[in-house]
Amino acid sequence: MYKAFEETEEKKLTVQQAADKKIISSIITDLEFVIEWLEKGRLPGAKRGYDRRDSYQRMLLKDPKIIDAFSSEVKNEPDGTVSQTDLERIDDALSVLTRREKEIFILNKVQLYSYDEIAELLNVKKSTVQTNMRRAEIKLSKRMNESLFCLA
Repeated sequence: MYKAFEETEEKKLTVQQAADKKIISSIITDLEFVIEWLEKGRLPGAKRGYDRRDSYQRMLLKDPKIIDAFSSEVKNEPDGTVSQTDLERIDDALSVLTRREKEIFILNKVQLYSYDEIAELLNVKKSTVQTNMRRAEIKLSKRMNESLFCLA
């Protein structure tokens, strides 16, 4: 529909056709915006906006298996759940990781994916997964040794 309006000169369009062209153009622009957002996974055009901040990196961990990756001191409650204090300690420790490091760490330690499976899933090389895991483990170890909250 837009191509038909585009091929016609502006002067030859009726008032209704000009309004239709404007509406269709707006729809196309909005759809292109949504497609770009879906493809990139973030707000189009944002360079250092709120979408690159910690809000997308926060994660509530509900799987008790993740505790094994941090410390043997963390104890499960009798019914198999994790206490709120332990969840806060885990969240504090994970806060030092980047989004990618956190994603790879959880895939490996919680969901028990191998490095090869993670590399295939994320479309990266196995060495990238290994590097991110090594960095994550160093950051977590340092955080757990230095953070008063993690030591509590």
